[in-house]
Amino acid sequence: MFSVGDTVVCSNGVCRIEEIGPLAGMGKSAAGKTYYTLRPCFDNAATIYVPVDGGDDALRFALDRDEVRALMDEIEGLEQINIRDEKKREMEYKNAVNSKDPRKLIRIIKTMYFRRKARVESGKKSTAIDERYFRIAENRLYEEMALALGIERDEVKECIRSYIEKD
Repeated sequence: MFSVGDTVVCSNGVCRIEEIGPLAGMGKSAAGKTYYTLRPCFDNAATIYVPVDGGDDALRFALDRDEVRALMDEIEGLEQINIRDEKKREMEYKNAVNSKDPRKLIRIIKTMYFRRKARVESGKKSTAIDERYFRIAENRLYEEMALALGIERDEVKECIRSYIEKD
């Protein structure tokens, strides 16, 4: 179980748990249920409510500095997503971003880095689906890593790019 003040990752990104308890004024559907009240770390205007009884699947602890550094050491060994069929590749992207697994987000970023490069060299643009999931993966991963390392998202982006270019 998570506690107030914990930094967690949910489907909306990196958040801090502000409260744990019932929701006032939410009607019969929320009656008797306990919720995590989350505040996104990079969007103070938003509030997210996650039922405690579904929290283990919906949330995970955010990576700390040591876990981020270990993850960065794994980048070179992570495989690209090599699926030619557009619909199957989109499903793989969707499953990856919904999994909240940072390794899967890196796989999307790594895949897009090389797909973009190849498409530009052949005079083509990236597909809208590739770009959409690339942006989602970048935002989620870079926010979490930036928070853990105490640096800006752009610095994380450059760092990840340098690891990817080693391949």
